Amino acid sequence: SDASTNTNSNYITCKRWQLAVWPMHTTASAFLTIVLGFANYIATGEFGIGMVAAGIIATASRIFDGVIDPFVAMVTDRVNPKMGAVKFLTLIGRGFSIVSIFGLFFLAYNWPFKFFWYIFFNLLAVVGGTVGAIATHTGNAVLTTNPKQRPMIFRWQMVYTSFIGTLVNIIFTQMIVPACGGITTQAVQINALVMIGLLILFEICAMIAIAPSDKPENYIGRDAGDNVKPKDMLDLIIHNRPLQMRVVAGVTDKIAQQVIQISSVTVLLYGIVIGDYGFSGTVGAYSLIPNLVFLFWGTHLMKKSGGKKAVVQWSWACIIMSMVWLAMMVVIDPTKYGHMSASNWILPLLYIIVQIVLKACNNMNSAATQALSPDIVDYELYRSGRFMPSAIGTIYSFVDETVSSVSNTIVAFCLVAIGYTDVQPQPTDPSSPAVFWMAMFLMIGLPVLGWVCNLIAMKFYILDTDMMEKIQAHNSKLRAENKIRHEHEQEAQAAK
Repeated sequence: SDASTNTNSNYITCKRWQLAVWPMHTTASAFLTIVLGFANYIATGEFGIGMVAAGIIATASRIFDGVIDPFVAMVTDRVNPKMGAVKFLTLIGRGFSIVSIFGLFFLAYNWPFKFFWYIFFNLLAVVGGTVGAIATHTGNAVLTTNPKQRPMIFRWQMVYTSFIGTLVNIIFTQMIVPACGGITTQAVQINALVMIGLLILFEICAMIAIAPSDKPENYIGRDAGDNVKPKDMLDLIIHNRPLQMRVVAGVTDKIAQQVIQISSVTVLLYGIVIGDYGFSGTVGAYSLIPNLVFLFWGTHLMKKSGGKKAVVQWSWACIIMSMVWLAMMVVIDPTKYGHMSASNWILPLLYIIVQIVLKACNNMNSAATQALSPDIVDYELYRSGRFMPSAIGTIYSFVDETVSSVSNTIVAFCLVAIGYTDVQPQPTDPSSPAVFWMAMFLMIGLPVLGWVCNLIAMKFYILDTDMMEKIQAHNSKLRAENKIRHEHEQEAQAAK
């Protein structure tokens, strides 16, 4: 039966199982990221490339990724094969990725000119990843246009990411590495084969889930010769206000979230200020299950409120919880939160609870921000008559990759400001007021600035629930006309 409680005929709706299974496509991308994370081991171990050179190649690949995104999007937004654009793009993207992994991890280090092949297969992996990501943006936009269903895509995406990340880590660290006697070439190769196997399994499931929506008639304007041109991309950037606001909200959050994940910042807070570096792992371990429970409840609420309202609500929730955390750190001696034991458990437990609630609110804010993207694709179709999921997705990811790369620079400047000019912070370093307030700025201040930017961006974001109903009614007519035209074309071809 339909997952939807909204039976409005203006919407493309899908079944509950499709909402749960399609996000496996995004998880498949995570398997690729895990494999390619070990490219440096192969570079130094088998290709004979130094660490610095391997690092430079990795950075150059990132820049190449950002540069090719818009060009690939212009090509893929023209694609409309009979088998369905999402399935076609997935086969191409994953095909490139698998070839690049076999080249890097199994074959090319035995070939002449191996330095050239190392760079070639790295760049091929980037192209494969880009095409795979475009399939994600396109699939998210066509699977369902129902506002009650869209948040569910991001619910399942986060569920898979949480569990699979933990599971894959256990497989590698507890099983593969001990069996191979360390992180050897053999260990990295076995890991690559396991990940490719999982990728193929997940993609088969995802393709079955997207198939009912992945039809040529749902891609409006593609067969009428309306190719996406550079001027269309420019028009999109200049005139699509919701996209601009989505970029502001997403990128400011991303910078702050990347900063708090940098290891030196974790050492600053947990190692030096709280004085118990291991406590950061304890907090993480306790939060996995409550976060998933919270995610199900939060996305259920999001079905009723719509994306814009959800971003505002969860941004406020994050700001309030951050203020509670700051008050706790200022009023009570921070060292009392660490070293959990039978005689000292009340304050550590209170700290863990605050962290669980803050992380859950933050995850919900992230899911709500991501859920804006398919609505923006529909708005662009309504505004200009162009269905451009690839372009919208890649413009966002281009800005995201470019701007969020400043997070390391921010941390470096902040550490220099408190005296860490030549060395990284160590858990054994003494605490001081300067260290305390810098830790508070990086861990609490920056994320709060990001959430304030969300609130400002949403003031100018016009796609509330009423506007989306109007857009879907308009787009539904376009799809109906497109379907009739498709049927006429097929009849004409059959008559020939």
